Amino acid sequence: MIQSSVTATLIGEVIAYLNQNIDYAVMRNYEGLPHSNSARDIDIIIRRRDLRRVQPHIIDIIDKCGWKIINYLNSDRLITYVCARNDGNDTSIMQWDFFVDTSVFGILLMKADEFLCDKEFNGFLWHSKINSQFLDKYLYDRAVGAEYPEKYHSTRSYAENSPAVRTKLKAIFGIDNTDQCDSTSGRKLLFRAFRYNLRHRPFGLMADMGRFIRTFTGNYIMSRTGFSVGFTGPDGSGKTTVIDRTIQRLGAVFATAHAYYHFRPALFGNLGEVAHSAGIKKDVDRNYSDPHRGGRTGLFSSLMRLAYYSTDYIAGYFAKVKTKTRITRLVIFDRYFTDIICDSRRSRIYLPVRFLNLWRKLFIPSLDYNILLTASSETILSRKRELDEAGIRDINNRIDYLADQKGYLKVLNESTPDDAVTTILNHIFNEQHKKNLRRLK
Repeated sequence: MIQSSVTATLIGEVIAYLNQNIDYAVMRNYEGLPHSNSARDIDIIIRRRDLRRVQPHIIDIIDKCGWKIINYLNSDRLITYVCARNDGNDTSIMQWDFFVDTSVFGILLMKADEFLCDKEFNGFLWHSKINSQFLDKYLYDRAVGAEYPEKYHSTRSYAENSPAVRTKLKAIFGIDNTDQCDSTSGRKLLFRAFRYNLRHRPFGLMADMGRFIRTFTGNYIMSRTGFSVGFTGPDGSGKTTVIDRTIQRLGAVFATAHAYYHFRPALFGNLGEVAHSAGIKKDVDRNYSDPHRGGRTGLFSSLMRLAYYSTDYIAGYFAKVKTKTRITRLVIFDRYFTDIICDSRRSRIYLPVRFLNLWRKLFIPSLDYNILLTASSETILSRKRELDEAGIRDINNRIDYLADQKGYLKVLNESTPDDAVTTILNHIFNEQHKKNLRRLK
């Protein structure tokens, strides 16, 4: 994949700094750098003490090159920076992974020193030699019970029978050939690696496992590595197009690392279906093509709906959203609880706006970013006629009310979808960068 000029510049600046100041090695997919990259990220092995020393300088380079750190993960074995930059309506995304060792659950498989004593310079950067490249992926994949990737077949063919590789396999797994390793379960291989660490470095093992537990627990509880975005707006605001373009603009890093939900996490079933199954309701209206088809509900029905949906938001947030954002994933909602506040006819919850907003503040888990996407009544009516002018005006008035609340961004989608997407991404990138810089201090 050909890199943009701004991406190539950032890579060049970071690598130039590392060349002059630190012992490191790019672990794989280095051949075309800085101008092309066959992977979505750059994996670099570096000693833990050295990473602590150079981290502030790398952050300064990222900042000075006009990039934003939109995701940051600090685990026991690596630090990840997902960096982003908007140039007009073009978005560049890249990911840096700085590894301090190869390990699983704090169980050491290969130290940074082993990589760094087996490296070479290609005129631009230092990179691991092929034996180390193979061992890094193979040891990790087998210890977690995964298959070695087929795309690295040539690396495996070259390295798997070398004396250095066989010696390492024998030491860690007690097996000196890959065929036998392939037929042994990951659990058994991981236990053998644990036993090797316990025998040769018991205090180091305890320290590493303690670090793993501490960072894993911290990342899970704080849940600040990924982020969540909710989009709300009247039909005709261009919401679906904007969401699709947003995902496209975030590129390869998030192509397979995002989750998409409509309205709620849907941990529980459709309310009508649940009522039907319980015998409370005889018929279920499944005409989903018309979201505003339902009649007005009374106070009791509105409160019951609110309670049911709120339970789903609360439980679903911890079961589906938090579990993804803690592992550097992007979670997108096409409508969220905000939609209940803005569009009573769709949710059939007819309660005062101020009451619903207070309920949101008290009980509903907040997404990281809440986008209120809208346009003028004339523009919306020219796109769709699912609502009349009075209905659109009512939704826009509620959007204006929420726009003054903390955590909301109102975006007018009057021109092109890409203009709206750029506004949204600029906001998210800037806010994520501020949050991550505070974490990195």
